[in-house]
Amino acid sequence: MKKTMILAAGALAALLAFQSESKSQAPAADYQVDTIHSVVVFGVHHFGAGRFYGRFNKIEGGFSINEGGNGSIDVTVDANSIDTAFGDRDKHLKSPQFFSVKQFPTITFKSDRFKRTGENAYEATGKLTMRGVTKEVTAPVEYTGSGKGMKGEERVGFEARLNIKRSDFGMTELMGPVGDEIRLIIAIEGVKK
Repeated sequence: MKKTMILAAGALAALLAFQSESKSQAPAADYQVDTIHSVVVFGVHHFGAGRFYGRFNKIEGGFSINEGGNGSIDVTVDANSIDTAFGDRDKHLKSPQFFSVKQFPTITFKSDRFKRTGENAYEATGKLTMRGVTKEVTAPVEYTGSGKGMKGEERVGFEARLNIKRSDFGMTELMGPVGDEIRLIIAIEGVKK
């Protein structure tokens, strides 16, 4: 009886260790971005008072994770999908004074490096292109989990947070009343290919 309990306890410990390990690292695979469950949120300081938030509703692309936890990301955001819950403001943000969506319809990020840095933690470095300007950025990325979808498909989630300066991308309209620093939250859910 004692031996059986020790074996059962050992098996339980091994199972818990496996579950803990599998939750702290994204499963190795190629993933397609789920456009319905992914979003880019941005925040900017307004008149020195509150921080105002908006979002881009359309993001597509893919990412890959290898067995070592490293990988790559290649995503495209539809600049015209900007949504601040106020039509006149959206129209202004789409104009040449800000995103100039007719001339620059997409915002892209393509990683040069994507590596695991710790439990649930990754780092992405790559080229962010917005409004025709390309800058190298680095962002901490959190692995938010994995699970099965309604059709049994394998899914994983990541969330990155970083700050950029809009002036670096040629957006200098209303500098002062609207802050230069933009807070970005990129929440991506991927479906295994």
